[in-house]
Amino acid sequence: MKLTPFIFLMAILVTSNLATADDWWQFRGAGGSSVADATLPTVFDDDKNVAWKTEMPGKGASSPIVVDGKVIVTCSGGEGQDQLFAVAIDQATGKKLWTQKFWATGRCFVHSLSANAAPTPVTDGKHIYVFYSSNDLACLDLDGNLIWYRGLAVDFPKAGNDVGMASSPAVVDGVVVVQVECQGDSFAMGLDGANGKTIWTQERPKEGIWTSPLIVESEGKSPMVLLQSKDSFELLDVKTGEQKFKADGKVSSISSPAFVDGKLYVPINGTTAYSVAGNGELKQEWNSEKIRPSSMSSIVHGASLYTLNGAGALLTYSATDGSEQSKIRVISGKAAWATPVVANGHMYLFAPEGQSYVVKLSEVEGEKAEVVHEHVFEDEVFLGSPAVADNALFVRSDKFVWKIASEKE
Repeated sequence: MKLTPFIFLMAILVTSNLATADDWWQFRGAGGSSVADATLPTVFDDDKNVAWKTEMPGKGASSPIVVDGKVIVTCSGGEGQDQLFAVAIDQATGKKLWTQKFWATGRCFVHSLSANAAPTPVTDGKHIYVFYSSNDLACLDLDGNLIWYRGLAVDFPKAGNDVGMASSPAVVDGVVVVQVECQGDSFAMGLDGANGKTIWTQERPKEGIWTSPLIVESEGKSPMVLLQSKDSFELLDVKTGEQKFKADGKVSSISSPAFVDGKLYVPINGTTAYSVAGNGELKQEWNSEKIRPSSMSSIVHGASLYTLNGAGALLTYSATDGSEQSKIRVISGKAAWATPVVANGHMYLFAPEGQSYVVKLSEVEGEKAEVVHEHVFEDEVFLGSPAVADNALFVRSDKFVWKIASEKE
């Protein structure tokens, strides 16, 4: 039986903002940094250093998250991509712990390469929020029990674009933020994480984008959320939706911002770095029109900023002033769609034609990075960014979720 779009309230949400070092709670990890403090293998293939791979009930372009010993993944399938799945996998063994299935209530059309399961889920450590291109949003507890469900297309029936939605939700202080920016009904919304009720709604420009909201926090201040559009970005108070800051310019419609060590790196007019004041005011530190990330989001690690262009070249810039440091061709064939991750001085990239690359990053300014390993997984499609937890890499393809970790002697 199809779920109705009404809200189902079953429990009170307890919020928490602190992920352990062995968790990966959201798209691109903490602060959208795509950086992990972990030791990962630098060599792997279909068998070597693969702890497990678990088959999925549908395809997806979303990324895994990791919480409380569980790897959470969304999938979609069925005729017209109207069947929606949330799956929990035991982090240690690869065994499926539970599968929750929904029926889409909104527009399911997506590009053939993508899937209705394109947005990455998010957790506050107590509950999991799963979101789909059809604008169906559900809250589950860690055991997979449904807490509430909303079909946002009931209120916004024209929400959708010609290739599918992909913005991932964000959560902080008990507020879940979704961004549905498209040519039809275009909006952003803050919802009560406890019951799914609307707290605030903001009308957005009617243009298609695929970036994700980013939580920006300053000590002792109310958290803010950064929303991008094609011609501006702004900071809103998470709890009220009140605008705190806005900057106009040419903004990427795919690459999302990062918040690292109190600084924002936003793909506006190329890339611009800002320091963040507690009242929501931003001070521009530098701008470089040369830094134009393709589909991936920029990664800031140490003193360097990394981005991948559409031709598959990895470019390194100074995170201090935006100056170019080096460039190296990494990917042959279709360039990576997903943002890679960085751990133990290496970058891990996965691409749509099954390609995987491990790149050793230089610790010396000006020296080039070096590709130290590459492998093609046959008949696999990688669209989602990897997650890292407990010295293991979790990456999903259209068919499987893989755990890559060093084999014990």
